[in-house]
Amino acid sequence: MSNRANPAVPDPGARHPALSGTGNRYTGGALQTVAGLLILAMVLLTILDNLAPWRFSDPLRWFAGISAWLATLLLIRQATFFLRIQVGILLGAGLGMILLAHGRGVAIDPLSAISTNTGLLSMIAAVGFLRLVALPRPGEVRRLPVGRRAYLQTLASIGVFSSVINISAPVLIADRIHRERPLDRFTTQSVIRVFCGMSNWSPFFGAMAAVLTYVGGARLDLIMLACLPFSLLCVAVVYLEARWRYPDRMAGFVGYPMEREALLVPAVLLLLVAVSAQIFPGISILALIAVCALTVSALLLAVRHGPGEMASRMWNHTLTYLPRMVGELSLFLSAGVFAVGMAAMIDSGLITSPFTRFDGVTAAQLLGLMLVAALVGIHPIILVSSLTPMVMALDPNPTLLAIVYLTAWNLGTGSSYLSGTQLIFQGRYGIPSWKSASWNWPYALVMFLLASGWLLVLSRFLT
Repeated sequence: MSNRANPAVPDPGARHPALSGTGNRYTGGALQTVAGLLILAMVLLTILDNLAPWRFSDPLRWFAGISAWLATLLLIRQATFFLRIQVGILLGAGLGMILLAHGRGVAIDPLSAISTNTGLLSMIAAVGFLRLVALPRPGEVRRLPVGRRAYLQTLASIGVFSSVINISAPVLIADRIHRERPLDRFTTQSVIRVFCGMSNWSPFFGAMAAVLTYVGGARLDLIMLACLPFSLLCVAVVYLEARWRYPDRMAGFVGYPMEREALLVPAVLLLLVAVSAQIFPGISILALIAVCALTVSALLLAVRHGPGEMASRMWNHTLTYLPRMVGELSLFLSAGVFAVGMAAMIDSGLITSPFTRFDGVTAAQLLGLMLVAALVGIHPIILVSSLTPMVMALDPNPTLLAIVYLTAWNLGTGSSYLSGTQLIFQGRYGIPSWKSASWNWPYALVMFLLASGWLLVLSRFLT
């Protein structure tokens, strides 16, 4: 089948652009090179910040934050117009609240405004290197399976790979399927729902990094223990709906094979992170994930291709793919400024929480509020950064609050026409984001009802 609009599935280590559908605009030029190096500097400085003696911590955080902001300034023109508008609003509102609260005597920590989200951005950047090793090469993928079992294998592949390398996984898998048959509603909604569902539990998603950054005291082990079953429930609902509503499409579904060897990288990573967290309890979990991701990527590349090729591929990734983080950089850094401003306004007494307590009912209400906000295009990081200062004033159980945020991220991302996931599928496969998002609204409503009951049960154990 001819498919001139869709590129071949890229080699994860090849020296050419792929994945985001943005073409070559990120691959050349001094600005992209400098920006990639600045982002790498942010990652390394953030890791050192967690390992260095206390007296060196503040200077390292300053340099990490400055590196991130400089990279953003170099790349911001390549962000979409709507994203630049969002960033401008967040920065303007955040700085305005900081000035207003400071005028009322509230002390402002400029370091927090500059570096609040460098930890989560560093984790996202470090995890991105896993795309070099976590997926099989295109030539290693055998003939695509067909039928109901193929559909289940595809869901499993998306779930496993997405848990480690995030958006790279569904794009590469969808590319492979799209070469055989153009993506339709059935395939698109299945891929997006399962991918978003993994953000509920995976420690390698930006969602988890953001939540752990803002919700101090949340326990990663309890979050994963509580959220993995819900992520599996999401996959089960997707599969059961397919059997009920699309039996003919399942029978002829051209899927993606799930090989047992593919479980190696996710299993090693999860084990390494779990062991590291026990050995080094004083080090930030985000820093541990970043170190583990970089270590596994480097070691596997060295074993497979030799040290020279390992260095070459990681260097190429730094210069070619790290600059593609302009969306995350600009949005998360500006959200950090907004969060500092919101916290300052609460400290000044100018803003008070609309809630009086935080229990299971409040958790479900907050989830519903965040889901509605996501439907109209508000990014989850904006909601997390703005709501957290108000909710934390109620002294909630941080793990329960983190679970609410992750569930909202899961359901909201798949249902928002402005989410990065929807926009990538629109640009790559020609599926309008508003249409793809609307396909997920009934699913989001069903999962919201299930999640509300689940939160009520969890609240009995976590409050």
